[in-house]
Amino acid sequence: MTIEKGAPWGVVAPTPHDVVTADSDEAAARAVARGAKFVFLGTGDLLRALGSHDTAKNSTPRIGEPCLQLPCDILEVSLNHDSEVITAVSSVVVGTRLRPRWWVSAGGFLGALNIAPRAHPNDGLADALEFSSTPSFRQLLAIRRRMRLGDHLPHPLLAMHRAQQLQWHNTADPRGDTNRHSAPVSIDGKSYGRVRSVRVTVLPDAWTLCVSQRFLAT
Repeated sequence: MTIEKGAPWGVVAPTPHDVVTADSDEAAARAVARGAKFVFLGTGDLLRALGSHDTAKNSTPRIGEPCLQLPCDILEVSLNHDSEVITAVSSVVVGTRLRPRWWVSAGGFLGALNIAPRAHPNDGLADALEFSSTPSFRQLLAIRRRMRLGDHLPHPLLAMHRAQQLQWHNTADPRGDTNRHSAPVSIDGKSYGRVRSVRVTVLPDAWTLCVSQRFLAT
C-alpha cells in the first residue's frame, strides 16, 4: 500500500537475513529485478530523497539489528516499444547534459539536483520533467542552479507531469536536426544507447529499502 498524506513512512524492524547490499541505484534495480525484496543501498540518488546528503553514514546494519524499512516503488521502463522491461528504482534520463529532453524520477533527485520536489519513492507515481525546447547554455545554467534548491518551477521551458504511466516520444526539430529523431537514454545512471520512445510504468510497493538508524540521525 503506497504512502498516504500525513501518514508515517516505513517501520523500524530487525534487519532481515535476506537483505541484499547494493552500491548504487542501478545495482539495487538489478537486485530487485532478480527478486530481492529487501535491499540496503550504500549510495545513490534515492537516498537523497530521505533528506540526508551524507550517504557514507548509511553503514550496513548487521542481521537482526534495528533498521528502518521503507516500502518503495519501481519504474518499469520500455524502450522503443520493445517488449523487454528494464527495472529502475530512481531515474530515467533522456537527452544529454547540454541537450536535456525528459527526466523521470522516483524520489525527486538527480545527483544534487532536486528536479521533482513533489516526488516520493512510495506514492505510486512517477514525476517527469519535460524540456519543451533546448535551452541556451546560459538558460540551462540558471535552471540547474535553481534545481539545487528545488525552486525551478514554474518555468516557460519546463513542464512537470505526474502519473502512474508516462511516455516520451521524439519530436521533429524545426531546424532540421536529425539527431532530434532519437536521443540518448540512461536508466539509474546506466546508458542504453539512443531511443525514439520511452514508456515508464510505476509498480507500487515492489521492494523495501533498508536504512541504518545512524544514517537517519544525520
